[in-house]
Amino acid sequence: MTLQKEDYPICVQFDFEKGEFAPFQSKAERRVSDLAMMFADSEAAAALVKNGDPLVYEIFYYGFTTSVSDMALGVTRIQPGTIGGEYHMTKGHFHEAHDQPEIYFCVKGEGYLLMETLEGEFRAHQWNKGTISHIPPMWAHRVVNTGSEPLVFVASYHLAAGHIYEPVVEKGFAQRVIDEAGKPVFKDNLQRR
Repeated sequence: MTLQKEDYPICVQFDFEKGEFAPFQSKAERRVSDLAMMFADSEAAAALVKNGDPLVYEIFYYGFTTSVSDMALGVTRIQPGTIGGEYHMTKGHFHEAHDQPEIYFCVKGEGYLLMETLEGEFRAHQWNKGTISHIPPMWAHRVVNTGSEPLVFVASYHLAAGHIYEPVVEKGFAQRVIDEAGKPVFKDNLQRR
């Protein structure tokens, strides 16, 4: 087999303090307006959108594609804060290819990794700096920042896994993470459809 240009090793450099890596191929921002449907308090979300539409999280991407395989690297940086008492969180997704897992590595901050199957089985893993989580195939996943600083995590998965957001948008997760007197508390999602 003859090696192609894309078959040679590649390195990127991670900045632990900033919570980002370089070079990256693309960057995406998620603001309150992008996530308003995910939060229980729609009035609080609408007020924030009206008053500047603050950043909730951003994702840095790099896709490593060779002539025979692919892998993706993503770094997500979730800002601290709440919307209507509910902590900032990622949108959450399933993988389009149901046999694809994902690895998450929390490098900064604290929070929870929420996971749920299509059948409604729910799990929450507490996260802090140094936690590495394996997300098995067929589990939706979302990260919640319950700390006072940005929560940063590294994700690794196959590009071929794809992302499906609709089931999470339609019914959310079984539990919401709410700030009560400065502490995270799990509450049933009363808006499940």
